[in-house]
Amino acid sequence: MSRETNRLLGHAEENDGIEEYDNALPDWWLGLFIFTIIWGIGYAVEYHFVSGRSQAGYYEAEMVAAAEKWPESKPQALAFDDATVAAGKEIFGQQCASCHGAALTGGIGPNLVDATWIHGGEPEQIRATITNGVPEKGMPTWGPILGPDKIAKVAAYVVTEAKKGGSAAPVDGQVAATGGTEEPMTGEAIFKQNCVACHGENMQGLVGPSLVDAEWIHGGTLEDITHTITNGVPEKGMVSWGPILGEEKIGIVAKYVFDQNQAATAQN
Repeated sequence: MSRETNRLLGHAEENDGIEEYDNALPDWWLGLFIFTIIWGIGYAVEYHFVSGRSQAGYYEAEMVAAAEKWPESKPQALAFDDATVAAGKEIFGQQCASCHGAALTGGIGPNLVDATWIHGGEPEQIRATITNGVPEKGMPTWGPILGPDKIAKVAAYVVTEAKKGGSAAPVDGQVAATGGTEEPMTGEAIFKQNCVACHGENMQGLVGPSLVDAEWIHGGTLEDITHTITNGVPEKGMVSWGPILGEEKIGIVAKYVFDQNQAATAQN
């Protein structure tokens, strides 16, 4: 039976006056539609069952190629030659002595030359502790700050001193954590004991920013400075000093920093 063509379906009232013809689809369109169905079925069979390809397989292949192109760098074995240990001692004096003491006998941080190791005393364990830090105890994650080379040197120095039982002489301008006369609790003394490793003795910045210019990342009022010292900036490597120093010492050192900044900026 032949099909009537060019017959209106009569949907104008339902479609805002738009009419539609009830015409058959073109043969070329139907042929293309059927071809894509057949091709899709054939492709799926070939892709999954004949060639055994899959997105997971592509991913694994890409990961293997990436591993060959960018091999994972494994930490080199620690070196304990005199030059490496000497370099480690210098870095330790700049970054670690404020917490562990210039003679490694402890202060804010634990003693590093006794027989007790909280996180393991093997060389690789010491390197891992320095790299990852102990944020919950106030030790920053030194990995992104120092880098693997400096960390390896510091670890070599700590291991060497630990084996000797601690014979490091105090670094100039620093007081060993045990022995000697304790400095009075002034803002300057607290700053020298705890802050110079990051901010420098002249407060012009080292690892941490300068404290005697007009730029304040977290606010320059006395309240802002007190808040920053208390809570730290863990994402930047600054520990939360609140549980370490206590409210009284933080108040004293915050006032010292504020006064030094005011004096420095007034001169400029």
